Amino acid sequence: MRLPPRLIGWSVPLLSEAAALARSAILARMIGGEELGRAMMLMLVLRLAEMVSDVGIERFLIRQPGDVTPRLLAALHGAALLRGLGMAALLVALALPMAASLQGGASAATYAALALAPLMRGWLHLGYRLAERDMRLGPMAVVEGGALLAMLAAVVPAVAVWDDHRAMLAVLLAQAGAQVALSHRVGRARFRLAFDRAVLAQVLGFGAPLVLNAGLMFLTFQADRLIVAGWYGWAAVAVYGVALQLAMLPAQIAGRAAGSLLAPRLRDVSGAALVALSRRAMLGHLALGAGFAAGFTLVAPFGIALVYGPAFRPDLGLTLALGLAAGARILRTPLSQLAVVLGRTGDPARANLWRAAALAPALVAASLGLPLTAIAAAAALGEAAATCRALHLARGILFPLHSKACP
Repeated sequence: MRLPPRLIGWSVPLLSEAAALARSAILARMIGGEELGRAMMLMLVLRLAEMVSDVGIERFLIRQPGDVTPRLLAALHGAALLRGLGMAALLVALALPMAASLQGGASAATYAALALAPLMRGWLHLGYRLAERDMRLGPMAVVEGGALLAMLAAVVPAVAVWDDHRAMLAVLLAQAGAQVALSHRVGRARFRLAFDRAVLAQVLGFGAPLVLNAGLMFLTFQADRLIVAGWYGWAAVAVYGVALQLAMLPAQIAGRAAGSLLAPRLRDVSGAALVALSRRAMLGHLALGAGFAAGFTLVAPFGIALVYGPAFRPDLGLTLALGLAAGARILRTPLSQLAVVLGRTGDPARANLWRAAALAPALVAASLGLPLTAIAAAAALGEAAATCRALHLARGILFPLHSKACP
């Protein structure tokens, strides 16, 4: 029986985030708060390399008009491999500075070993992304779902070998290896690799603004934890990191689901139909964001303490601020998808500049010794400003008559 694409499109990112939470909860119970804080920093550094090298190869593939030829697919495999090599080089280069700047954290060798993950992912078969382009999401479910199972299966054996933050390294590598292996398993066409300068130029032209936006997103989404690590200690990193991870879970799910379900639909419409679809998407995400912000504020303190342990319980002010930040980011999801589909890949970066500006008050709050809630409040203010800017940039689609009357 073939499952509906909408069900798969929402289920896979939901399971992905649930698996990440389960991984953190298990590690919190097995290695403790301080070691979990160090493990989260390993994930943070890997995420940095992923974000600043994300030229949007999958999104470039999805928005291609007409059929994708084997030659183009091979050239995109080549681009993906080059990206993996670049990520690996960046991680090796960051190893010593990270180890030196974060005293008491992971060693330089552990940070450098993270480079194995992008080296493996550089050999990913993009066939399942090609199927996703045609709204056939079964292969994506196999690849992503299987990688999540491999990740969870690796947690306990990894802790048995390394009873500290290094277990996270083994878990991340197990997930990357499974993802690559499964992508080749479901790929219908033979894996071919080519290096085409023209295609690389197109990918870079399409993805350069996305790289800038990814850098801004790292600064806005991840740098808060660097501030907490620098001023509040490893145990606080774990408390703030767990709450932030839970708060941003719906935003991550909504973003991935929109990439699979909303982006292909936006690509196929124009005119009044595009306006109507964009408005419906905005209203749906507004309801989702508002509902989550309220629910997270009330439920998170008790839920986190129950699952992770009393030491990880955040206060109500922290959960309120993070819930509002997540709600604003959820509302921005369809605006980002609309910008990418229309080829306006610089718009998300323009919006996220406002979120990046919120790091200044966060740094001031940390230097003054204010509680963690002040860091989260700065994040909420930045997310709200970024969403307002994204709405302004999309006014020509959402409110075409008004934008013509008021240029």
